[in-house]
Order: sequence, then C-alpha cells, then structure tokens
Amino acid sequence: MPAKVKFYGTRGSIPVCDREFQEFGGNTTCVMVTGELGQVSILDAGSGIRNLGKDLIASGYQQDGTMFLALTHFHWDHIQGFPFFAPAYDRSRHITISAFGRGREVKDLKSIFEGQMQQEYFPLSLDQMGATFAFLEPGEREWEHSRSQSRVISYKHNHPGGAFTYRIEHRGKVFVFCTDIEHGDRLDPNIVKLSTEADLLVHEAQYTPEELRHRKGWGHSSWEQAIEVAKQAGVKKLALTHHDPDHDDQFLLRMEEECQKHFPHVVLAREKMEIEL
Repeated sequence: MPAKVKFYGTRGSIPVCDREFQEFGGNTTCVMVTGELGQVSILDAGSGIRNLGKDLIASGYQQDGTMFLALTHFHWDHIQGFPFFAPAYDRSRHITISAFGRGREVKDLKSIFEGQMQQEYFPLSLDQMGATFAFLEPGEREWEHSRSQSRVISYKHNHPGGAFTYRIEHRGKVFVFCTDIEHGDRLDPNIVKLSTEADLLVHEAQYTPEELRHRKGWGHSSWEQAIEVAKQAGVKKLALTHHDPDHDDQFLLRMEEECQKHFPHVVLAREKMEIEL
C-alpha cells in the first residue's frame, strides 16, 4: 500500500457547517498520514479528528505499536477535536502525542490536554479516556524513527505563540506540512529550503493577496505566497489548506481556478481528499 495523505480538517480558525461550505469541508485542521505498511500518524487535532477516529474504527484498523499524533502548535482550532477522538477511549490503544522541536518551550505537554478537559470545559478528564498516552517533547530539530524508517525535521516559523513546519521523509518520499505561518514582506527562506523537492507540500493559504494586505500580524499566508514557496522549492504537488471560515465553496472554487493559472500542480484541499506520495 503506497503512502497517503488524507485530509480530515481543512478549515482555519473555527469550524463552519453552513450548506455552502460542504465541498471543501468545515472541520478544522487534521491530516492523516498512512505509511506503506499501514502505520497511521496524525498531524493536528482540530475538529476533523473526530471523523478520522470514526473511520479508523469502522475500517477495523488494528494498530501495530503506537499511533502518533503530532501538533504544529496549540491554538484552539488545532486541538479542539481531541476530546472527541474515539480511539482515545479504547484501552487497547497506545497513542504518542508529540510536539517536535519545542523541547523546553513546552513546560508540560500533558497539561495542555488536561487543561482543555477540565470539568469546566468537558465532562471527562484525560485520565478517564482509556487509551495509554505517552507525551514526547524532543528538543532536537531532527528526529528519526528507525522502525518506520522515517525522519522528521521541524522548524519554528512566524505565528503568534509560535508554530512548527514539519518535513517528513520516508523511504525516498518527502511530505512537508506548513500551516499557520505569516511570511511577512518576503518569504521565509527556511520554509523554501525545508520544502525542497517535496513530493507534496501542504501549505496554508487562508487569505487572498488582497486580504493579506489588511491582515498583517494575524499569523497567516496568501495563496500567492504558498505558490511562490512551491515554485522556488521545486515542489511536485501543492495542496492549499486552512481555508478562511468566511470563504464558501464558490469563493474557494474561484480561488482554485486562479491558483492553477500560476501553478498547475496545485489543488485546494477538501475533506476526505487523499493524495498518494
């Protein structure tokens, strides 16, 4: 089975459920990466992780070892779905929750998840969920997982509170996940370098170039910037995500059409879309 990337949440900031937002989806950020041997890794735990968990259970997925959940950062739209992730209530599951590259910047990763499940916010605590959790906070920029023959390279980019881009290398394939980034007046050269010759770059594009001019300091990018990263890095395929909650399907369809005039190998991510590496 080839490695795949599947989108479960493509929306930024807040979920939306109006009928004119159905083609691209209304759930917040969550992506599943499946390896050749069926290993599952998850990037971010926005509201989309709820459906991801339901699909794993419906498919009869039996994990071999641990399931990885990596967080780019801890803003609400990237962690809010975790209490609704059904596999986390299965006592047979082992889930490693990680924040690569942060190291000492995170005083206690576990406390972040415990905090959002306090009684004031949720009826069950983290300890009552059932699965066995491990919390991994490597401080190194690079991390290797010998069993899966994978390497993760992290880079802290510009976003309020900080966020990380991940480059995942696996058996000659390269996947780069870059969301919630504000490049500023010029592209971050480290993002271009990290994305070099990626088979797939997933890059946020919450704003149009016109919108971005009025949203400096908000922590996000335009589709024009994402495309320029892909061009300079020699990326094979680009998927744009973290769609603004005010951009409905018709808006995003027009945006996708315009993007493809500038870079033919680009799509706007849709929920349940799968891309093979």
